Amino acid sequence: MAKPFLEAGYAFVGANFPATGCSEGIVEYWYDNKEGVYGAEVVEWIARQPWSDGNVGMIGNSTPGVIQFSVAAERPPHLRAVVASGIGDGYDNFVYVGGMFQLGAAAWEVTTKATQAAGAEWRINAGDSQCAAIRQGKQGVKRGFLDEIRSRPLKDEWWDSVTLARTEVAGKVDVPTMIVASWQDESCRCASQSARLFTHLLRSVKNKKLLLMNGDHNVAGPHPTMGVRSFGFVDTEQMKFLDRWVKGIKNGVENEAPVTVYWDVREVDGNAKKAFAGWTTTHETWPEPTVERRPFYLTADAALSVEQPIGSPADGVRAYLYPTAAELVGSSEQFALQPYSPGVLNYKTEPADSDMVLLGNPEVTLYISIDYGDDADLGLTLKDVDAEGNVLFLQGGLLRASLRAVDEPETHADEVVHTFRKSEKLVPGEIYEIRMSLLNPIAHVVRRGHRLELTIGAPCSILDQQTAPQRYPHNFQSSIPVGGPSVNRVYHSKRYPSKILLPIIPGAVAQASAPDPLTLRGQPSRKQTEFVPGGLSIL
Repeated sequence: MAKPFLEAGYAFVGANFPATGCSEGIVEYWYDNKEGVYGAEVVEWIARQPWSDGNVGMIGNSTPGVIQFSVAAERPPHLRAVVASGIGDGYDNFVYVGGMFQLGAAAWEVTTKATQAAGAEWRINAGDSQCAAIRQGKQGVKRGFLDEIRSRPLKDEWWDSVTLARTEVAGKVDVPTMIVASWQDESCRCASQSARLFTHLLRSVKNKKLLLMNGDHNVAGPHPTMGVRSFGFVDTEQMKFLDRWVKGIKNGVENEAPVTVYWDVREVDGNAKKAFAGWTTTHETWPEPTVERRPFYLTADAALSVEQPIGSPADGVRAYLYPTAAELVGSSEQFALQPYSPGVLNYKTEPADSDMVLLGNPEVTLYISIDYGDDADLGLTLKDVDAEGNVLFLQGGLLRASLRAVDEPETHADEVVHTFRKSEKLVPGEIYEIRMSLLNPIAHVVRRGHRLELTIGAPCSILDQQTAPQRYPHNFQSSIPVGGPSVNRVYHSKRYPSKILLPIIPGAVAQASAPDPLTLRGQPSRKQTEFVPGGLSIL
């Protein structure tokens, strides 16, 4: 990662978090709010070095992206800019997405702990006695991350205190800030959190940019086992931003639109540096104000219809056996295994008679009941299906029904936010309204002749080895379903109008031909010979 910056005339410094690698320190518990203080000290140390001109920038993906906001919140005098990507932390953006404990978070914790010495071993083997001494006795974590998060299944004051998405952290950032996020990030709800930060918490930042695109967790950063996988055009934009605000090169970045969306980014032959977008659009704000949120109603005959339902509650009911099926979205190999039909409900639109351009986060409202137990987990997938039956994953959705309470003050046009502070159990036979956004926004064109397909099922409890071989094979829809077994029902009537709101840009059309699905990173695909409605016959 350092090489292109060194070649561009930067000095590049990597710093270990306290008690990791070759760094001294004691961690009382992870996310103890000290990383910002420590990071600010590093920034000022760099500024004092004889090889430094006193202008310091930060760049990093995932945890190194998250930590930048804590550092910037300390306002070290010599920090000039931050460039963060893959940022997702806290309760509902990383650990308990939709209120469900994410197995990927557990895998990340235990495997990262087991391998954190790997970066130090070569230094010790080369004779670094100081690192060896630190590794032997000057480090410690008093309370592990896994212990901490397992003990807090509901959002509380501790969770409030450890996220960057608050006024005490992101709200204090005052240096130029670039955020890069991808719609299909398998690690967390990074695009949702990035958009929320950009729009609601970085209001005092004069020079800020948000880059959004399809892809996975590593579109702007290194992969733990596969090396640097960032897209070449993202590298260029990040360097350009740092050149402007750290080097002081007047390259016009400050005159560009704050938001750039890259559509249909294609990675041909697996070459990330040659990846390219079908086209780009720029926007002054997020969400895009011209978007119209149009309802498509779920129907008893497995359709997504623009017509409002008119039947009685008894006329518009479908049922599925919970929790017996889930879409496996970790890889195309998994995705090819279609879910057990009685365990899901599928819905489809009519083939589009013209391009339908989606930009934003779809919102789903479901009216459901269970016949056994006291809870249910909802796992949703939204897909594009072309005329030949090629199915492309667009986005997922997760929500535990007992945690359905909406946080109205925090909810905005592009995101339904839940409180996650109180579990309200279900009573068999009672009908409940469930309102939720999908995990992240999307930018996608449902091209002429294509249709959308929505699937309702359970979350997947399988971790995908293809996501990160030999390290932490996590994806954001890996959770053990709560409750069951139960015959769950979804209602489609005038009284209970289950629906999905699609964020449509009126009159917009695709600016390039449809990409080969195999070139789209983070979007598994499969061949489907026919539409299967799924579900059970209601007796």
